[in-house]
Amino acid sequence: MAVLYKKQQKKNPRTKVALWYPVVKSIKLVREHEVAELLADETTLNPKEAEMAVAQLAKVVMRLLQQGYTVQMGEWASFNLTVSAEGVETEKDCTASAIKRVRPHCRFSRKFLEELQKTKFMPATNLTESKKKGEDPEEEG
Repeated sequence: MAVLYKKQQKKNPRTKVALWYPVVKSIKLVREHEVAELLADETTLNPKEAEMAVAQLAKVVMRLLQQGYTVQMGEWASFNLTVSAEGVETEKDCTASAIKRVRPHCRFSRKFLEELQKTKFMPATNLTESKKKGEDPEEEG
């Protein structure tokens, strides 16, 4: 199925010109247990084992990040931490107390990003109109 988009008008704060942009419209939020069910369908794991594996993956990645590691997940992404910090005048004053916020950073691989570029899109209105008519929205493109 194609990714849905809606049309949204946004005003540029500098030029004050309003232009129309396609904006991705999510179909629904897929929760961890649903991801686990899909994973179970793709592997020899049963749904409970897959759910436990997905839940533990988040804990393991968190622990590794908190220990200072960069975590590479196969050939699709790597995770590391970045910080926002207050600048200080001397090297001696540059301590952990200058760190104000810690953020996770995900860097997707080139292969993953290239694959995403193959995504097909369709206006969300096509789905709504097709449901009313009982048609397949994929055919309308």
